[in-house]
Amino acid sequence: MYNTALNYVSPPAHHRLTRPRIEVAPVTGPWQPIAGKRLLVLADVENLTYSARNHLNCKLSYRGLAERMNGVARCCSLHAFFSRPPTEEDRWSRYFEERGWVPHPRDIVTVKTCRGLERQANSDNLILFTAGLLASRSSAEVIVIASGDGNLACDLANAITELPKSRQVVTLSLAGSTAARLDARSNRTIAANIEIGRDCLRPIRR
Repeated sequence: MYNTALNYVSPPAHHRLTRPRIEVAPVTGPWQPIAGKRLLVLADVENLTYSARNHLNCKLSYRGLAERMNGVARCCSLHAFFSRPPTEEDRWSRYFEERGWVPHPRDIVTVKTCRGLERQANSDNLILFTAGLLASRSSAEVIVIASGDGNLACDLANAITELPKSRQVVTLSLAGSTAARLDARSNRTIAANIEIGRDCLRPIRR
Protein backbone atom coordinates (compact mmCIF):
# COMPACT_ATOMS: atom_id res chain seq x y z
CA MET A 1 0.00 0.00 0.00
CA TYR A 2 2.87 2.35 0.72
CA ASN A 3 5.17 1.54 -2.22
CA THR A 4 3.17 3.99 -4.24
CA ALA A 5 3.10 5.57 -7.64
CA LEU A 6 3.78 8.91 -5.96
CA ASN A 7 7.23 7.68 -4.95
CA TYR A 8 7.88 5.58 -8.02
CA VAL A 9 11.27 6.23 -9.67
CA SER A 10 11.14 6.26 -13.46
CA PRO A 11 12.77 3.11 -14.93
CA PRO A 12 15.22 3.06 -17.82
CA ALA A 13 13.72 4.07 -21.17
CA HIS A 14 13.58 0.54 -22.54
CA HIS A 15 11.36 -0.53 -19.58
CA ARG A 16 8.91 2.38 -19.57
CA LEU A 17 6.26 0.70 -21.70
CA THR A 18 5.54 -1.70 -18.82
CA ARG A 19 3.83 -0.22 -15.77
CA PRO A 20 4.87 -1.51 -12.35
CA ARG A 21 2.42 -4.12 -11.12
CA ILE A 22 0.21 -2.89 -8.28
CA GLU A 23 -0.93 -5.53 -5.81
CA VAL A 24 -4.48 -4.83 -4.62
CA ALA A 25 -5.97 -6.66 -1.64
CA PRO A 26 -8.91 -8.94 -2.54
CA VAL A 27 -11.09 -7.38 0.17
CA THR A 28 -11.18 -3.96 1.81
CA GLY A 29 -9.58 -3.76 5.24
CA PRO A 30 -8.46 -4.18 7.89
CA TRP A 31 -11.68 -3.14 9.61
CA GLN A 32 -10.54 -3.49 13.23
CA PRO A 33 -9.71 0.24 13.66
CA ILE A 34 -13.33 1.27 12.95
CA ALA A 35 -15.32 -1.80 14.03
CA GLY A 36 -18.18 -0.84 16.34
CA LYS A 37 -17.20 2.85 16.28
CA ARG A 38 -19.09 6.01 15.33
CA LEU A 39 -17.56 7.28 12.10
CA LEU A 40 -17.32 10.53 10.20
CA VAL A 41 -16.09 9.70 6.69
CA LEU A 42 -14.67 12.45 4.45
CA ALA A 43 -14.21 11.23 0.87
CA ASP A 44 -12.01 13.03 -1.66
CA VAL A 45 -13.95 11.72 -4.65
CA GLU A 46 -11.57 13.10 -7.27
CA ASN A 47 -8.59 11.37 -5.69
CA LEU A 48 -10.36 8.05 -5.24
CA THR A 49 -12.10 8.00 -8.62
CA TYR A 50 -9.10 9.03 -10.71
CA SER A 51 -6.70 6.82 -8.75
CA ALA A 52 -8.91 3.79 -9.37
CA ARG A 53 -9.26 4.61 -13.05
CA ASN A 54 -5.72 5.71 -13.90
CA HIS A 55 -3.71 3.27 -11.78
CA LEU A 56 -5.97 0.23 -11.58
CA ASN A 57 -8.23 0.55 -14.65
CA CYS A 58 -11.24 0.23 -12.35
CA LYS A 59 -14.29 2.11 -11.15
CA LEU A 60 -14.78 2.56 -7.43
CA SER A 61 -18.13 1.35 -6.11
CA TYR A 62 -19.27 4.04 -3.69
CA ARG A 63 -22.35 1.97 -2.88
CA GLY A 64 -20.21 -1.05 -2.03
CA LEU A 65 -17.84 1.03 0.08
CA ALA A 66 -20.75 2.56 2.01
CA GLU A 67 -22.31 -0.86 2.61
CA ARG A 68 -19.08 -2.31 3.97
CA MET A 69 -18.42 0.57 6.34
CA ASN A 70 -22.01 0.56 7.57
CA GLY A 71 -21.67 -3.17 8.11
CA VAL A 72 -18.72 -2.93 10.50
CA ALA A 73 -19.18 0.45 12.22
CA ARG A 74 -21.67 1.36 14.93
CA CYS A 75 -22.89 4.22 12.72
CA CYS A 76 -21.55 6.17 9.74
CA SER A 77 -21.88 9.71 8.51
CA LEU A 78 -20.65 9.54 4.92
CA HIS A 79 -19.66 12.73 3.08
CA ALA A 80 -18.52 12.89 -0.56
CA PHE A 81 -16.66 15.95 -1.89
CA PHE A 82 -16.37 16.41 -5.65
CA SER A 83 -16.22 18.89 -8.52
CA ARG A 84 -18.89 18.85 -11.21
CA PRO A 85 -19.86 20.70 -14.37
CA PRO A 86 -22.56 23.25 -13.48
CA THR A 87 -24.83 21.68 -16.10
CA GLU A 88 -24.79 18.35 -14.22
CA GLU A 89 -25.55 19.58 -10.71
CA ASP A 90 -28.56 17.32 -10.11
CA ARG A 91 -27.01 14.23 -11.67
CA TRP A 92 -23.97 13.97 -9.40
CA SER A 93 -25.70 14.95 -6.18
CA ARG A 94 -28.40 12.37 -6.85
CA TYR A 95 -25.74 9.75 -7.69
CA PHE A 96 -24.14 10.00 -4.25
CA GLU A 97 -27.41 10.40 -2.35
CA GLU A 98 -28.69 7.15 -3.86
CA ARG A 99 -25.55 5.40 -2.60
CA GLY A 100 -25.83 6.64 0.96
CA TRP A 101 -23.48 9.63 0.83
CA VAL A 102 -24.11 13.28 1.66
CA PRO A 103 -22.94 15.17 -1.45
CA HIS A 104 -20.73 18.27 -1.19
CA PRO A 105 -20.35 19.51 -4.77
CA ARG A 106 -18.15 22.27 -6.09
CA ASP A 107 -18.95 23.73 -9.50
CA ILE A 108 -16.13 23.63 -12.04
CA VAL A 109 -15.32 27.15 -13.21
CA THR A 110 -13.06 28.74 -15.80
CA VAL A 111 -11.30 31.89 -14.61
CA LYS A 112 -9.01 34.44 -16.24
CA THR A 113 -5.51 34.59 -14.72
CA CYS A 114 -2.15 36.12 -15.68
CA ARG A 115 -1.47 32.81 -17.46
CA GLY A 116 -4.68 32.99 -19.46
CA LEU A 117 -7.91 31.05 -18.94
CA GLU A 118 -7.67 28.26 -16.37
CA ARG A 119 -10.18 25.55 -15.52
CA GLN A 120 -10.51 25.06 -11.78
CA ALA A 121 -11.78 21.60 -10.94
CA ASN A 122 -10.30 20.76 -7.56
CA SER A 123 -12.38 20.47 -4.40
CA ASP A 124 -9.54 20.42 -1.83
CA ASN A 125 -10.40 23.84 -0.35
CA LEU A 126 -14.04 22.82 0.01
CA ILE A 127 -12.95 19.61 1.74
CA LEU A 128 -10.70 21.43 4.22
CA PHE A 129 -13.30 24.06 5.12
CA THR A 130 -16.31 21.75 5.38
CA ALA A 131 -14.37 18.98 7.10
CA GLY A 132 -13.45 21.40 9.86
CA LEU A 133 -17.09 22.31 10.40
CA LEU A 134 -18.22 18.69 10.36
CA ALA A 135 -15.45 17.44 12.63
CA SER A 136 -15.99 20.18 15.23
CA ARG A 137 -19.70 19.36 15.47
CA SER A 138 -19.54 15.58 15.16
CA SER A 139 -19.80 13.04 17.98
CA ALA A 140 -17.77 10.54 15.92
CA GLU A 141 -15.06 8.56 17.68
CA VAL A 142 -13.09 8.04 14.45
CA ILE A 143 -12.69 10.36 11.48
CA VAL A 144 -11.91 8.54 8.26
CA ILE A 145 -10.07 10.53 5.58
CA ALA A 146 -10.79 8.74 2.31
CA SER A 147 -7.92 9.98 0.16
CA GLY A 148 -4.38 9.02 -0.77
CA ASP A 149 -3.34 12.66 -1.24
CA GLY A 150 -0.49 13.22 1.21
CA ASN A 151 -0.79 17.01 1.45
CA LEU A 152 -4.57 17.07 1.89
CA ALA A 153 -4.79 14.12 4.29
CA CYS A 154 -1.88 15.27 6.45
CA ASP A 155 -3.27 18.81 6.70
CA LEU A 156 -6.66 17.40 7.70
CA ALA A 157 -5.18 14.94 10.21
CA ASN A 158 -3.03 17.64 11.82
CA ALA A 159 -5.98 20.02 12.13
CA ILE A 160 -8.28 17.34 13.55
CA THR A 161 -5.78 16.45 16.28
CA GLU A 162 -5.78 20.12 17.36
CA LEU A 163 -9.53 20.12 18.06
CA PRO A 164 -10.59 20.12 21.74
CA LYS A 165 -12.24 16.70 21.48
CA SER A 166 -9.80 13.86 20.88
CA ARG A 167 -10.64 11.61 17.91
CA GLN A 168 -8.65 8.98 16.06
CA VAL A 169 -7.86 9.62 12.40
CA VAL A 170 -7.83 6.72 9.95
CA THR A 171 -7.10 6.85 6.21
CA LEU A 172 -8.94 4.92 3.51
CA SER A 173 -7.25 4.77 0.11
CA LEU A 174 -6.09 2.73 -2.87
CA ALA A 175 -2.92 0.77 -3.45
CA GLY A 176 -0.62 2.47 -5.93
CA SER A 177 -1.86 5.98 -5.16
CA THR A 178 -1.33 6.45 -1.43
CA ALA A 179 1.41 8.85 -0.34
CA ALA A 180 4.08 7.18 1.81
CA ARG A 181 3.78 9.95 4.40
CA LEU A 182 0.30 8.62 5.31
CA ASP A 183 1.74 5.37 6.66
CA ALA A 184 0.37 5.05 10.20
CA ARG A 185 3.57 3.33 11.28
CA SER A 186 5.52 6.56 10.85
CA ASN A 187 2.82 9.29 11.03
CA ARG A 188 1.81 10.05 14.62
CA THR A 189 -1.41 11.84 13.65
CA ILE A 190 -2.81 8.80 11.82
CA ALA A 191 -3.94 5.80 13.87
CA ALA A 192 -4.45 3.27 11.07
CA ASN A 193 -4.68 2.75 7.32
CA ILE A 194 -7.44 0.90 5.48
CA GLU A 195 -6.90 -0.23 1.90
CA ILE A 196 -9.79 -0.37 -0.57
CA GLY A 197 -9.86 -3.88 -2.00
CA ARG A 198 -11.14 -5.44 -5.18
CA ASP A 199 -14.50 -6.11 -3.52
CA CYS A 200 -15.19 -2.36 -3.97
CA LEU A 201 -13.70 -2.07 -7.47
CA ARG A 202 -15.22 -2.82 -10.86
CA PRO A 203 -12.97 -3.38 -13.91
CA ILE A 204 -13.39 -0.86 -16.71
CA ARG A 205 -14.12 -2.68 -19.94
CA ARG A 206 -12.75 -0.79 -22.90
